[in-house]
Amino acid sequence: MHSDVLEQRIRTFMQEELLVTFDDTVTADTDLFREGVVESRDYLRIIKFLQEDIGAAMTDEDLFMNVLVSLSGIVDFVRKKQVGI
Repeated sequence: MHSDVLEQRIRTFMQEELLVTFDDTVTADTDLFREGVVESRDYLRIIKFLQEDIGAAMTDEDLFMNVLVSLSGIVDFVRKKQVGI
């Protein structure tokens, strides 16, 4: 999947399902958990979306790496998974 399409799919999921509004304050690099934009239960929804809709296979180690906290971190993670890093 092209990276722009990937980022847009993830952004759209976060906006529609988690009600995240990206703007000057909440950017692609914002730690959404630290800033209180999303909660821990949303983490499970993000993981489910990445696995089921995007097709990103995850290990237990992946789940605890703390990379799924920002839009840019999530996109980078999925890109690496897609190329097998």
